[in-house]
Amino acid sequence: MRLKKSHVVSGVLALALLGATGTAWYFALQARTPAQRAEETAEPEDSVITVRVDQDQLIDTLDFDAELNRTGDYDVPAPAAPEGIETALASKLPLEVGDEVKAGTVLLEVSGRPMIALEGDVPAYRDLKEGDTGPDVEQLQLALQQIYGTPKTGTFDARTVADVKKLYDNAGYDHATTSEEVAQEDTEGEENTENTDETAGGDENTGGGQAATVERVTVPSSEIVFLPDLPMQVSKINAKQSAPVGTDQPVMTLASGDWKLEAKLDEETAKQLSQLGEDAELEFGDGPMEGQEVGAFELEEREEAAEGEEGGFEGEEGEAQTTEVTYAVFEFDAEKVEGIDDLAPGEEQEVTLILARSAEDALIVPLSALWTDSEDRTMLTVVEGDDQKERQVEVEVTLRHDGRGVVEAVDGELAKDDEVVIAWRDRDSA
Repeated sequence: MRLKKSHVVSGVLALALLGATGTAWYFALQARTPAQRAEETAEPEDSVITVRVDQDQLIDTLDFDAELNRTGDYDVPAPAAPEGIETALASKLPLEVGDEVKAGTVLLEVSGRPMIALEGDVPAYRDLKEGDTGPDVEQLQLALQQIYGTPKTGTFDARTVADVKKLYDNAGYDHATTSEEVAQEDTEGEENTENTDETAGGDENTGGGQAATVERVTVPSSEIVFLPDLPMQVSKINAKQSAPVGTDQPVMTLASGDWKLEAKLDEETAKQLSQLGEDAELEFGDGPMEGQEVGAFELEEREEAAEGEEGGFEGEEGEAQTTEVTYAVFEFDAEKVEGIDDLAPGEEQEVTLILARSAEDALIVPLSALWTDSEDRTMLTVVEGDDQKERQVEVEVTLRHDGRGVVEAVDGELAKDDEVVIAWRDRDSA
C-alpha cells in the first residue's frame, strides 16, 4: 500500500508536536523558585538522639564461675601396646564425661582390646595366668567376688578361670590365653617316653618325655585397671578416637568422693571477697545450684605452675616456676542439688557478688548521656517540647554498672521519662 504525501507530512508534524510537548514537561518539572532551591541546598537541621530517664533499682555486680567437682581424682595411665603391636591406638571410646564407672565397666578399647575396671588398691603389675598364686591373685578374686562371688583362695584356680571368662564375655570381648608346654606323665607318675609322635596338639619330645601344648587363661596387666573406690565418674577423657595412646598423660581421669564447689579467682574478685569477708552478698546464677542460697566460703591460697606462652616457665636452673592462686571454696548441701548424681564433674556454676544496690526508685541514665563541662561538673542535656529546647542539669553519679549509672540532680530538675541526649547528629561540635 502506498502512502500519500499528505499522510507522511501529517505523521512528521505529529511526532514533532509530541517531542515538543515532552520537552516542555521536562523543563517544567526541573524548574524551581529561588526559595525552593535555597531550601534544598541549605544544611540540614541539627538532630539529637535521646533516651528516657529510667526509674528502677540498679545493682552493681561482679560475676565469676565456680566448678562442681568430686573430692577424689584418679588418673588412669595409658596401657602398654598389646603384644605384636608397635603403637597402641584408642580404637574405641565407650564412655563420655559424667558416665558412671563400676566393676566390669570397659574404660577404653586399645588396639581392639579392653581396659576393664575392677576394684583394688594395687595397680596390676604382671600378667596373671591360670595356676598363678600370690596377693595380686587374691586382689583379682576379691574384685571378681563383688560381681560373681568368686572365692578368695590365692590361686588362679578353675573357679577364677570361669569367672574371668564371664567378665570378658559380659564386656563383649574374648578372654586372653597363652600357650604353655607341659610334660605328660603316665598313670604311675613317670614321664611317658612312648608314642612321642602322637602327643596331642603336635607335642614335642623334651628330654625323652612327652610334652603337650596347653592353653591357659590369662589376664594381661594392660587389660585390667584396679581402682581404689567404685563406683566412680568420668571427669576427663584425654584419649582421642583412632589416635595413638601416649604415655605422657593419663588416658582419662576418674572422680569419686563427696561433691565440692570451688572457684579459681582473678585478682579483682579475690580482693573484693577478701575485703568483704562474711559480709559478702552472693547469689547463684546459671548452673545446677541456681536459686539456692549461697553458703559460707573460705579463701585458699594454692601454689600452681605458672603459665606462659608455651604453657609454663622455667627458672634459671630449669626448675618449674609457680604462682600463688586464690580459690573460693563454698559450703553447700549436695542433697539439695537436683539430679546431682547425673551431673558430670567440672560442671560450671555462675556466682554473682553483689557489690552495691541503689534505691528501688533511683533515676538511671546511660553513661553515654553524661558529659563534663569546663568546670569539671558532670552534666546531662535534657530536651523538652516539640521545639526540642535544651537545658543543662548538673548531676552526681552514685552508682555505675554495665553502661548505666544512678544519678541525682545537683543543680536543676530531673525526673522519670525526661528525654536526655546521648548523641548529636550533623552538629559541628558533636
